[in-house]
Amino acid sequence: MRVIARAAAIIVLGISLAHAGVLDPDLVTKLDASAPNELVRFMVTMEAQADYNELISATAGFDKWEKREYVVTYLQDLANASQREALDYLRSYEASGKVTHLQSASIVNILHGKATPEVIRGLEFLPGIAAVHHDPDQYMLFHSRPQKESSYKTDETDEIAWGVLDINADDVWQMGFTGTGVIVGVLDTGCNYNHVDLADHMWDGGPQYPNHGWDFHNNDNDPMDDGSGWSGGHGTHCSGSVASDGTAGSQCGVAPDAQIMAVKVLSGDGYGSEGPVISGIDFAAAQGADVFSMSLGWQSTGQKYEFRTACNNALAAGLIGAIAAGNEGNSIGWYPIPGNVRTPGDVPPPWLNPDQVLTGGLSCVVTIGATNIGQSLAGFSSRGPVTWEDVGPWNDYAYAGGSMMGLIDPDVSAPGENIKSLDFQNIYGYEDGWSGTSMATPHVAGTLALMLDKDPALSPAQLDMYLETTAADWGSPGKDNDYGAGRIDAAAAVSAIPGGGTPPDMDITLTPTGSTSLPSSGGTLYYDVVINNNEPTTTYFTAWLEWTYPNGTSSGALVLRNLNMPSGGQISRSLQMTVAGSEPGGSYTFWGRCGSSYGGDVYAEDSFGFTKGTDGGAGSGTAWVEETKVYGWDDDEFLSLNVPDQFELGQNYPNPFNPTTTIPFAISQSGNVSLRVYDLQGRLAATILSGELSAGHYEVNFDASELSSGVYIYRLDAPGYSQSMKLALVK
Repeated sequence: MRVIARAAAIIVLGISLAHAGVLDPDLVTKLDASAPNELVRFMVTMEAQADYNELISATAGFDKWEKREYVVTYLQDLANASQREALDYLRSYEASGKVTHLQSASIVNILHGKATPEVIRGLEFLPGIAAVHHDPDQYMLFHSRPQKESSYKTDETDEIAWGVLDINADDVWQMGFTGTGVIVGVLDTGCNYNHVDLADHMWDGGPQYPNHGWDFHNNDNDPMDDGSGWSGGHGTHCSGSVASDGTAGSQCGVAPDAQIMAVKVLSGDGYGSEGPVISGIDFAAAQGADVFSMSLGWQSTGQKYEFRTACNNALAAGLIGAIAAGNEGNSIGWYPIPGNVRTPGDVPPPWLNPDQVLTGGLSCVVTIGATNIGQSLAGFSSRGPVTWEDVGPWNDYAYAGGSMMGLIDPDVSAPGENIKSLDFQNIYGYEDGWSGTSMATPHVAGTLALMLDKDPALSPAQLDMYLETTAADWGSPGKDNDYGAGRIDAAAAVSAIPGGGTPPDMDITLTPTGSTSLPSSGGTLYYDVVINNNEPTTTYFTAWLEWTYPNGTSSGALVLRNLNMPSGGQISRSLQMTVAGSEPGGSYTFWGRCGSSYGGDVYAEDSFGFTKGTDGGAGSGTAWVEETKVYGWDDDEFLSLNVPDQFELGQNYPNPFNPTTTIPFAISQSGNVSLRVYDLQGRLAATILSGELSAGHYEVNFDASELSSGVYIYRLDAPGYSQSMKLALVK
């Protein structure tokens, strides 16, 4: 483990916020209207703020856990050094009751609490303060629920909630990933940590946090969900969608073994202010949460700087947040675009989808929209784009139509209508029918926990990339401002992550049905493929073919992608493959494999050998014609495609990728074909293949290990045909 020096000794103080008069005008208005002994909520933003870019530079080469230690230590040192005088001043009034709920946060260098007008006015004369804001309590949840008649327990039904099934989370459990060891901080109205579906996997905060978290709204150590009325139980319901394990009968949680860190930032009735929410993010980062889930936000806020700063520094610390977009989709007339998505849901993500051609800064937020059981967008789900063009120091993602497209939001969508989860008033109970992007968000947080169970070292950018690139694209093609990249698919996202897990019990048999000795002029191999699922449950897998050349190099083609095969299921099909005369002569091995993803974990494999006469050419070693190419499953068989009737270049997958990707294409007539990669300035970056190919469907691997991260153009040139598409390399 690298020895990490105290951060403050390495990075000098960063940004200083220019200001003239630290008391915000809205705060002054509030103070003028307040009684002398009235306690007014305030938030102090210090001048000394961390330089995000320097934090990223200083932690280059650190692993995820070293980044967390370094960034948290640096931010705490910065806050301790710069807040001392203001803290001493405010603490001197606590005994008299003129200051209450005083808290310090370091994820943004702020102080907040309640104080009398006289005390707040005194802050103006202290050094090191950039601004003092009024921080009033506001209602900030977005959900609807049916009129509650009674709690009920359903241990007789042993069901799985529809939203969990809809995103294929149950298929991930069969892979062996249930969120074990992953900590999800739920920033909300608190949590009934005694509910039997959560009690045995709440976060262990030790003696300092005996109730599995902290209450920042009331500033005490008991984050119990204690509300009533319309919003009572919101935090418990959201926590259940992350990690309910079905002890009382209904499996409502996406990641049933993830640990819930209860971070109460709102009253039980859904009211709160910005300072405690920022402190909640600070707590999640400092106490080791891997993910935070936040189903709350402000329709408009004057403190957008503080929220983006908090999320930027959380990203530097390796923390990712799932945050609701809001429920103003049906009220665009009242809340017009680009202001329809709430803050901090409008903060940028940790990874920019290639469809986001207008670029800007990154942050830790994956913004969540809501879908329904009918596989369409919920009408209330807030829509983007959003913009930060008027918010310094970033001033990015300008919005004016055309190339000024703003920032696409949401990033992904998840089930958010008529969601069943935990009842906060009955530790054996459930409540059904809750709706909102509030309900969609914990489905995504739970999916992130499943992904981290497979690979704990995944960065926020990698998590977001896998989440977006495997989502079901239900809206306009590509990422859009309704669904984002699409409705999440937990099984597809986890399967796309290399490594980890106990492979399911499957077998594949590859049997030649014709000659395995081909002449030098080439020929056709005929073979049967049989795949069996021997697991007692449905298995999620991908199948592919590979072949080893006489010189030991390999190539391959995807045959079947993202398939759910039921227990005892079998796929059986007779296939054929043409070997071009230009391929080298010698001995080959032909492989059939099934596993988590093309090139990922192998669950089962089989092979046979064949030979080709030695008078052939040098061979490109890049592509083979596969007369039967399949991309789905129908009637327990491969789907057969004949020789194409037109040229076609397909989108590479995965995309983005690191460092290998697969490019599908089809050519309708034999001829000289080239597939090349260019940078955005038009310079040739790589030649994937160039030579004579027969008509057919192809898929080729592209290894971009030698290229730098960025967006590239790949172009297929064939007789009478040329087409280009974009790919994104993320290292």
